[in-house]
Amino acid sequence: MIRRMNKILPLIALCLLFIPSCKSEEKKGLIPLKTFSRIMYEVHLSDGLLSSTVIRNRYYARDSVANYRDIAENHGYTKEALDRTLKYYFTHEPKKFIRIYDNTIATLTEMELRLEDEVASSPHMTGGMWKGKTAYHFSGLPDTTRITFDHIFHTPGVYSVKFTLTLHPADQSVNPRLTACICPADSLSDRETEYFSGPGYLKDGQRHTYNFPILISGRLPVLFRGKLLDFENNPGGHHRYGIVENISFTLTSSGL
Repeated sequence: MIRRMNKILPLIALCLLFIPSCKSEEKKGLIPLKTFSRIMYEVHLSDGLLSSTVIRNRYYARDSVANYRDIAENHGYTKEALDRTLKYYFTHEPKKFIRIYDNTIATLTEMELRLEDEVASSPHMTGGMWKGKTAYHFSGLPDTTRITFDHIFHTPGVYSVKFTLTLHPADQSVNPRLTACICPADSLSDRETEYFSGPGYLKDGQRHTYNFPILISGRLPVLFRGKLLDFENNPGGHHRYGIVENISFTLTSSGL
């Protein structure tokens, strides 16, 4: 989903180092406030898109600075003007800068809520926020797939990761289970990372439905990242037998 600009501090630090600090001079050439707010929103959205594994792999050779430059130029300004405007508001009008930041997050939150409502109301999107395949098959060949997932949350609530798993006794993965962590999605946050691990899955050849509730609260946004089928060994030369299906990642209650 959406990840906020996690490199904003380095940008600001560069501005502080290399741009003159005379306030009257800094007022010259600033990006207008309305446009600057829009640019900040697009920068955060761009950073969020690049947090997606699919998009990051496609644009791996492109750094965030190039993205910020393109965003600024799309609005008719240079990256230097963006740096100058960031420095001015950060050093001389921090309260206004915080309001811009808060408005950006509010817009992103509203977007995420709309998307979640659309997903919840769509009969064809039973997987909800799940971005991977709906089923994974392990047919006895050596396989190191752990079925990774991630999502950025801007709104509190109780979410659910649910799926049906069949693991056969011949499966050679050791202690297969779900593992995950909740960590800050923003470098400005001082929230500590939380780690947790689910119970071991049964290897009896029967279909079992697992449902893991995820409580999202406290300081937001947060990144929820994990592995649906983690294990302790590295079965590169071992065999795995099983099926993961009916995977869904949904909101069960909101407004905490």
